Amino acid sequence: MTDSIGAPYGVGTRVEVTNRFDRRWSRGFEVAEVVGAGYRLRRVSDGRVIPVVFSAPEVRPDVSAPAVAFLTR
Repeated sequence: MTDSIGAPYGVGTRVEVTNRFDRRWSRGFEVAEVVGAGYRLRRVSDGRVIPVVFSAPEVRPDVSAPAVAFLTR
């Protein structure tokens, strides 16, 4: 999925982010804002936006998050 400006993840997409300390993937985030070629993320547990912009290689989809289905008639 690509949003209108070409970013692969839109606002609200559940993602994992690379922990800058130990380089492991951390779950529990969603895209809060697309910023240029990067993302500002929101921690799902408390709704806080992380005050750092993460580059595209630092973010990947959270495959453990439940998929949201939209029904149309």
